[in-house]
Amino acid sequence: MNKQIDITGVELKTARLTLRPWRQADLEDFYEYARVDGVGQMAGWQPHESIQVSQEILNHFIEGKKTFALVHQGKVIGSLGIERYNEQLFPQLAPYLGRAIGYVLSRDYWGRGLMPEAVQAVKEYLFEREGLDFINVGHFSWNRQSARVIEKSGFTYFATIPYHTHVGTVEEDFEYLCFHPKYAQPPVKTVRAGILCAADDELHPFLSMMHKTHETKKALLTFHHGTIDGLAVTAVWCGACKVNAAIAAQLLIDTFGCDFIINAGTCGGMTGEMDVMDTVVSAECAYHDVEEGILTEYHPYLPGIWFQADGGLLQAARAAAERLPRHKIAFGRTMTGEAFIDNRNRDAILMNHAPLSVDMETASAAQVCHAFGTPFLAIRTITDTPAHDGDAAYHANCEAAGQAAADITRQTLQEWKRQRMLK
Repeated sequence: MNKQIDITGVELKTARLTLRPWRQADLEDFYEYARVDGVGQMAGWQPHESIQVSQEILNHFIEGKKTFALVHQGKVIGSLGIERYNEQLFPQLAPYLGRAIGYVLSRDYWGRGLMPEAVQAVKEYLFEREGLDFINVGHFSWNRQSARVIEKSGFTYFATIPYHTHVGTVEEDFEYLCFHPKYAQPPVKTVRAGILCAADDELHPFLSMMHKTHETKKALLTFHHGTIDGLAVTAVWCGACKVNAAIAAQLLIDTFGCDFIINAGTCGGMTGEMDVMDTVVSAECAYHDVEEGILTEYHPYLPGIWFQADGGLLQAARAAAERLPRHKIAFGRTMTGEAFIDNRNRDAILMNHAPLSVDMETASAAQVCHAFGTPFLAIRTITDTPAHDGDAAYHANCEAAGQAAADITRQTLQEWKRQRMLK
């Protein structure tokens, strides 16, 4: 539930900023940045058309006793408000004390790391002096600047809501939570994605885009924990082959609580229609080296040999493909087996199953996810084809293909957030 907040007399100091209540003398500084196009829109309001508009809002700040002025070298350059979070949308937070924050910064001071500094100071104030259990913050789906601030400040993605702005539009608003450090585990579960890669060249791009918090070593594997664009992620390089992928997939689900898994990395192209650096998203996957009756007549008693991709993740990947026209992304079958496939052994697999690609891990991870009821998708980029055959082609293209798969996976995660809109 929301706690009452009154910042009268409160002053917070950071290395470069002073955060204090607003004063009437701040009017000209406020109007100077609030009238600039592109500033207010980040928070859902239009640039101030006159200083009278700024005066009305300034009066609201002063009377509300919940909004800090951000002062840098004697000049007010932004605001940070301690707002009420939406109790109706998030009833699961009712047992805990919380508030939301919102902020705006003068365009002249963007890119200097000032807002994360301010957010950290307010977090410490709300947790240590006001005794809050959690803080809520959000950003519009297109606002990457605010997303970076939120991630740097230790918030984790929670939900997507429709936000009705002051200018009459409705935005997709990504909502995040940060719980008091006293909670070893957040008392309200947030979503965690599992990223499963077979090789280090496939994992490295994810580590570069991840705001990493810590590592866990288990079963001879290193699991990297953190966030990507605010979404909690555990990523692992499992090594090649089916057993390694199965071990890692089970640990991602059973030990680290991942709500879904994406197997991202590289693969071999199987048809002349697919070229090096094209990406295959597995609508369904199966083994090319397992007797068909093994999985249909025995556990897990499948209706056929194919493991189906999760519909929501597949829909997100299709939306990602539309936003990434520079990448050729195909949706279809992929197959898994315990051997590197080249022109010596492609024909039999093509004749029997006609997959777009092959690899050594996807179906194994999919089988583990099937057993646990965990959503699964594979996004893998081609390193070798019938025209560019062999181990040498794989090694020549692995790094670039791993980066492409990671970029497409990242966009897929963004599209998946959009799907989770609370009505």
